[in-house]
Amino acid sequence: MALFFMLHSQHTISGRVLVVTVLFLLFSSLCWGQGRITTMFYNCENAFDTIHDEGKDDYDYLPQGSRHWSRSRMMKKLKNIAKVIAAVGKDEPVGIVGLCEVENDSILTWLTERTILHRLNYKYIITNSEDKRGVDVALLYSPFTFQPIEPPVSLRATNIYKPTRDILRVCGTVSSGDTIYIYICHLPSKLGGKRGNESRFKVTQLIRSDIDSIISTHHNPNIIVMGDFNDDHTSPLIKSLSGRGFKDIITQTDNKIGSYKYKGEWSIIDHILVSPSLHDGTSNLQVSEHESHIFHAPFLLEPDKTYGGTKPHRTYIWTRYNGGISDHLPVVGTIRNKTRK
Repeated sequence: MALFFMLHSQHTISGRVLVVTVLFLLFSSLCWGQGRITTMFYNCENAFDTIHDEGKDDYDYLPQGSRHWSRSRMMKKLKNIAKVIAAVGKDEPVGIVGLCEVENDSILTWLTERTILHRLNYKYIITNSEDKRGVDVALLYSPFTFQPIEPPVSLRATNIYKPTRDILRVCGTVSSGDTIYIYICHLPSKLGGKRGNESRFKVTQLIRSDIDSIISTHHNPNIIVMGDFNDDHTSPLIKSLSGRGFKDIITQTDNKIGSYKYKGEWSIIDHILVSPSLHDGTSNLQVSEHESHIFHAPFLLEPDKTYGGTKPHRTYIWTRYNGGISDHLPVVGTIRNKTRK
């Protein structure tokens, strides 16, 4: 199973960056003293670079392609994604970030080193799946919050009608010393009709089977499953994990905004599910459900001139450049350490 395990750090540190880094370290320890880890998942809507990947159908996102993708458009998008991550964190960095629809290592290098995120020393892990367009899922994490302790695993569904994104599984510890398993997924869409549904079911079975293997060998493990399920709470994966005590912590907001809008209807297709240990009081770590939400800051939205209200301010509307960030909204979960107040 091909997988890039990428860890990056600054080799030269200016005096100003050194001060910022020291302050960040102090602030991170203070934040964990408050016992809080912010997690989020974000579908980035086709975060491509401008160079063709051999064997991938990424031609629409080349300078000469139908969308006339360019370096300036790419950097605008990446800077905006960084702005979203920073805004979600508010007064502290987001510790764990799941991303999907990112093309490759180059995109994450630009995101972590050439945007406002570069001073936060984020690390990343990205899959290298067989998806025909070349988009993958990735984990972005603050090393002050989360540290991988096992080689990451890329789970690949087979016997499906067309290749899809791998599922990323990363096991690591947080600052309290507790271990967490994190799954990041981007399930096949419904566009394939019956075949698409069958593929989504097989991917669901793969995730569930892998989780069952962890549960069978680890007592009361802490597990987080986050991703774009291309389906609401009726998803087979959500239903099957709900039967095992997992809880979907993302619910409709007061103003009825979901994570995705299609033909005027909001829905929640991006989810964060947590294992029983993280919500039933049996683990040192517990999800704070009242702090879990869909992040819908005004800069992520634009007027919906067709159906009324607002909608996500996406990068493209078909082939027309729209200048936005993504057609999805990020979903956010908060985990707290019970022993810290």
